[in-house]
Amino acid sequence: MNYKNCVLFLTATMLVACNNGSSSSTNIPNSLYYQQLCKDTGGYFQYGIVNSPPSSDYPSVTNYSYGSESIDGVPLSHTHIEITSAIDGNIYDVAIDNVFAANYNNESYDVFSNQVPASYSKNLTAGSMIYLCSGNPSGVPYPVSGESFAVQGFDWVHTNCVANGYHSWYKNGWLYDSNNNNLTNNQAYCYLWKN
Repeated sequence: MNYKNCVLFLTATMLVACNNGSSSSTNIPNSLYYQQLCKDTGGYFQYGIVNSPPSSDYPSVTNYSYGSESIDGVPLSHTHIEITSAIDGNIYDVAIDNVFAANYNNESYDVFSNQVPASYSKNLTAGSMIYLCSGNPSGVPYPVSGESFAVQGFDWVHTNCVANGYHSWYKNGWLYDSNNNNLTNNQAYCYLWKN
């Protein structure tokens, strides 16, 4: 669909009306939908705009962070971004577990490559809206230091490993981009948290 000459109406869902000679509309889930989805799983919800780095012309906003620990030899590395919350206006550092990226597996992503997974760098772009549900609601937000602007952070962890047969005290966490893609639904590494 070409979104040129479109008007956006915000309701319980988003409605896009376009003036292209025909009448059509598209229902797209928005923050209310994702907030309810997160509430239903017992997680902690947040959403906001991905910030660009200070003094930049929108280069990559994702930053690889080495894993401070590993399980069964798999490093638990993170990708970091900063968002401005659409809920409270605060700036948060978001630590996204790389093992839950769709392309984080032994075939297409080397867990020792020290790179941001391609699905994160491609979809987490400056100025885009993202929707987050923390699978560790009792541990967020936490204080951070050494960041440019953020003073609080979130750890967005653990896709629905329980549905994949692995018991976990983590809730079902996720991160959706503005195109409604779940960027953290890879369950290939759920076995790392088996009891």
